Amino acid sequence: MDPAQLKASRILMLDDEVANTCLVANFLNRLGYTNVESINDPTQIFDRIATFQPDLLLLDLSMPQLDGFQVLELLRRETSRGDRIPVIVITGDATSANKRRALAAGATDLLAKPIDPSEANMRIRNVLERRLLQLEIEEQNRALEERVLERTAQLQEALDDLQNAQRQMLRQERLSAFAEMAGGVVHDFSNALMAVIGYSDMLLASEGRNLDERATALEYLRIINTAGRDAAEVVSRLRDFYRPRTTAESQVVDLKEVLHQAVLMTQPKWNDPSRPGGTEIVVAAELKHLPIMRGNPSELREMMTNLIFNAVDAMPDGGTITLRTSESPGSVVLEVADSGAGMSAEVRARCLDPFFSTKGDKGTGLGLAMVFGIVQRQQGSLEIESELGKGTTFRITLPSEGEATGAAIAAVETPQLERLHAA
Repeated sequence: MDPAQLKASRILMLDDEVANTCLVANFLNRLGYTNVESINDPTQIFDRIATFQPDLLLLDLSMPQLDGFQVLELLRRETSRGDRIPVIVITGDATSANKRRALAAGATDLLAKPIDPSEANMRIRNVLERRLLQLEIEEQNRALEERVLERTAQLQEALDDLQNAQRQMLRQERLSAFAEMAGGVVHDFSNALMAVIGYSDMLLASEGRNLDERATALEYLRIINTAGRDAAEVVSRLRDFYRPRTTAESQVVDLKEVLHQAVLMTQPKWNDPSRPGGTEIVVAAELKHLPIMRGNPSELREMMTNLIFNAVDAMPDGGTITLRTSESPGSVVLEVADSGAGMSAEVRARCLDPFFSTKGDKGTGLGLAMVFGIVQRQQGSLEIESELGKGTTFRITLPSEGEATGAAIAAVETPQLERLHAA
């Protein structure tokens, strides 16, 4: 125990006799205790304890208004055991009954008057050493608890990072497996479609047939040709999901035009007058100045179409879809926000996985996976903010080049889209 720390301990005396407090104070000062206070009115004891916060209370038992036993009882009642101040009772009536009663009431030790200096010095020193050791242990426990909490938080953060990395790895593995499957489908289906489309083109170009037979054949062949070309487009979109992005596919993109086309392409779904209960979906735009960016317009349209369809499905009771664009250093930020049902944390963590769907038989689980693949090929990043009952926001950041050009993007001037307005 550091002697200087011991001598700096705060000692408070309570005795109704001024002469007694002066005598004890002089005695303590000679022993080297530098932080000693005394009071003679027992009714002020708790106010002084609150302001002085003593490490030791020297208490007389026989006092008017409030005796020492009552003070001990109030101290025990007002404070918990761990926060209780050590008390040495000083009394001229040190009978066995008084000793037992004082110790039972919460006194730490007892000194008889007249005080023996050597005994008083030893007892005061012992009590203060225990008090200071107790405070030191409590401080060490607090520090240990803080370190444990800090370490626990670090371990939880590391666990969260590991789980995120595992999810990303699992997602990449699923994407790779899907890409391998898609590659085989593209190869085989494309070979079959080449014959269908090729022969139908040849037949459509032929002449000299009977008029009626030729008309019927032409009608059938048109259907075959249309179906084949539609199938080829489906396969092409499937191929776009896994193929790497090439320089040839990248071109200057008018994001305004891409958004315009995506809204028009999806209008039959979000502006459907036959929605149950007369519910309405509003599409609004908050479009800002944008720098020049490069990308694949077809993929961006596909991305926006999937996001808008996904937003519509999330709002069976109607709501608002908001398209936002903004600029950050070296990039363009595109947001698609809906006021729909939102997603739980578990669904949000898995919604980009191929074949994961919450729509049952109505969903393929590929729409958002396609979006994720397109964003990656555009060398961008995707963030998802969602809360149950409060909607979802998909935030896509794409690289840009050059300065912002032109005025803020104006409203899409289409009569059917009067609700689509610029901020």
